[in-house]
Amino acid sequence: MEREKCIEMKRLRKEEKRREDEERVKWALRSRALLDARSKAWKEEQRKLDFGGNKREKETLTWEIINKPPKGSGEWLPYESDDEFGTEFELKHTSWEVEKFTLELARCMVGLESFTGDTKIFSCSGTIVEYVDDTGYVVTSASLVRCPDKDEQVDKPKINVWLASGQKLEGFVSNVDFYYNICVIKVPCTFHLPSKSFSPNTWSFNFYENHTRDVVVLGRSCEPCSLKVASGKLIPRRSKFDCEELLVSSCKISKRGVGGPLMDFDGNVIGMNFYDKKETPFLPSFIVLKCLQHFDIFGKVIRPLHGLRVKTLYEANLSLLEEKVQSGIPERCGVIVVKVQEPSAELSTIKVGDIITHVDGVPFSNAAELGGILLDMCGKLWLDRQKLHPSDDFNQTAAVMSLKFRVRTYGGGKSEVTTQKIDVNKFTPSGLNRWPLPMPIIVRQYANGKLVDEEWYTTGV
Repeated sequence: MEREKCIEMKRLRKEEKRREDEERVKWALRSRALLDARSKAWKEEQRKLDFGGNKREKETLTWEIINKPPKGSGEWLPYESDDEFGTEFELKHTSWEVEKFTLELARCMVGLESFTGDTKIFSCSGTIVEYVDDTGYVVTSASLVRCPDKDEQVDKPKINVWLASGQKLEGFVSNVDFYYNICVIKVPCTFHLPSKSFSPNTWSFNFYENHTRDVVVLGRSCEPCSLKVASGKLIPRRSKFDCEELLVSSCKISKRGVGGPLMDFDGNVIGMNFYDKKETPFLPSFIVLKCLQHFDIFGKVIRPLHGLRVKTLYEANLSLLEEKVQSGIPERCGVIVVKVQEPSAELSTIKVGDIITHVDGVPFSNAAELGGILLDMCGKLWLDRQKLHPSDDFNQTAAVMSLKFRVRTYGGGKSEVTTQKIDVNKFTPSGLNRWPLPMPIIVRQYANGKLVDEEWYTTGV
């Protein structure tokens, strides 16, 4: 039975690879035809000028390539191509109920594009999570307003918000956090905007429980305004990005899908998507909700800088897991420490390889749940402090808080459970995590020194 399953998986992978190759060939042919058509049209225009004896100076075309890759970097592909982002038939193998949930959520989705002056920064997707007092609030990725070369917000970006109807509105930055790469855009609008909130549930991400892993990702293009959909499954693996709370789905999206929602087959929005070539990292919905709560109360996301870098235990290598199994893994596995950074953490006896299962007596099953608990604890501390000291500035150093971790240490085939305390008096810096996106290859066309066209590309795998 296992052998048949393995053969079937290999066949499906080959079929997927064949489809991808066919799509690349089709795109290359379309691109060549487009370039040929442009060249032909320009030559025809020049011929008419010559034949008609027009005294107007003929156009001199020049090209500039910015961020040109080295030779052998692979085929140039459109930077924001939607060819990799599903098809209109993507959900035809699912039930009508799933399609209905998808279409309902699509009404709450927008396409977003940002500019500084005439220079485009980024385009992506977002979800309207609230409409109140003639203003819609859109949750998306902070990549929309991030400076290309540093983790800072672009000064006074112009933001276009494209509704499902194709109507364009203007958006304004409300809140930004670069640690979780999340941004809220407020959209003044005199008519009602449909909205959909993120789910507070955590059980969807507990891979030790038996439940469906089927999911749908959605995105929206700007011009033309069109819906993009892809389906897949949740994967028990963390993203290669720095953010420990990120999880992964097998769905494939384009960069336009960044900031868009992840939906389960029951219609719940369970995450916000980011881009990677081979899989789709996402921020769990309960973390998104806690960030929105912090924005509303504090104007920023506050998280204790405890100095531990961790990952969920099921992501560890097999040899390490074997050692832990032989010594007895706790029922709710928790996280494994992979790095100790801050002095306060170094002063404790927690070391690399230890397993943490509880914080302040609260159990958790993965790194995302731990992150959510820490956000709640930090928020409660500041609310209590605000009651005692209403004039305190949230940008000041945080009050000292003690985190009590239940730690399971392994050695010599035995395990020992202890409680370790880390005193924290700093917030986690907003730019601590990296959120890499491929550097665009920008091809600019000039006519008599004036910019007339600009296209973005990236290299293939």
